[in-house]
Order: sequence, then C-alpha cells, then structure tokens
Amino acid sequence: MVWGLLVLAGLEEVVATIAMKYVNGTKKKLPLIVMTVGFIFSFYCLASAMQVLPAGVAYAVWTGIGSIGITLVGIFWFKEKLQFSQVISLFLILIGVIGLKMSA
Repeated sequence: MVWGLLVLAGLEEVVATIAMKYVNGTKKKLPLIVMTVGFIFSFYCLASAMQVLPAGVAYAVWTGIGSIGITLVGIFWFKEKLQFSQVISLFLILIGVIGLKMSA
C-alpha cells in the first residue's frame, strides 16, 4: 500500500511537471491548475508514504520515479534527444531505486 502511494506520488509529479512545461505566466489557467493540484497531490502521497518508510528512502524513490518518468515523457512526447551518458545515468538511478525498494 505504502509503495503504491509512493509510485502514485512519483507519477503525479511527472504529470505536474508536464503541465509546468505548458504554463505561460498566468495566461494559461488549465496547465497552472493541473500543475498546482498535481504537486499538492504528489506531496500529500509522498508525506503519507513517509509515515511508514524512512524519509530518505521515500524521497529518493519519489525523485527517481519523477526523473525517469519526465525523461521518458521528454523523449516520447516532446521529441527530446538523449545522449548515451544520460541513458547510463538514468539506468543507475533506476538501479538505485530498485535497490532501495529491496532493502526497505
């Protein structure tokens, strides 16, 4: 249950970050609302997970999911290019997240 909350928090962070890319000052209201609600929900789920998991583990997994998630969105949605060194670095983040899950 708590790991599900943590994954949900990470995925919601990705959604909020995507919305952030579309915010243009205060001209576009919907992306601003999605971003704000998304981050509030993400922080709520993260805080709930931290009630059970160690703070460092929860935060590292949350940021790892967010980093990998928004990178994948950048590649497939925004057509951003990825260098080989970035792929290796993201792979190391993934290994770290898996290791934290297995050790917690």
